[in-house]
Amino acid sequence: MKALLLAAGLSSVLAVHDFFVSILTIRHNAKEQTLDLTWRMTAHDIEHALSTRGELKLGSDKEHPNADSLLNRYFMEHLTLFQEDKQMTWKWVGKELDGETLYCYLEVEGVATPSDLMVSNTLLQDVFAEQQNLVHVEGEKVPTRSHTFVRGSSSHTFTR
Repeated sequence: MKALLLAAGLSSVLAVHDFFVSILTIRHNAKEQTLDLTWRMTAHDIEHALSTRGELKLGSDKEHPNADSLLNRYFMEHLTLFQEDKQMTWKWVGKELDGETLYCYLEVEGVATPSDLMVSNTLLQDVFAEQQNLVHVEGEKVPTRSHTFVRGSSSHTFTR
């Protein structure tokens, strides 16, 4: 009986959620000529993906001292941004944890317009086959455009 209760307790701790989604919002700031990226994901999913590189323990007093750089390095492996055939690079701005949701902030400088932005997003698809990554591109003078990346998706170009 104790074994059955222990197994039931462990299965609730290790319960898998039914959907795997990240949302990346790319906002163009015309005045600053930047792309401001806000990436929203489930914290324990990204911790699981990076578990071979170190235990992140995000938001705890035992958070990995290199959590930001580990996250950013993983993002560099799974997100590419191109404009005019040039790969764009971002700088890490920071992160926030809200319950089980992790928000990461990145910034690309020197962007006059969000037009013809080519994006590839494979975040967590190396770990979860069901992972879907929504990308929204917003600009002051262009309507919001969106695309969903699933495993095996090719890059997508956001045009006007």
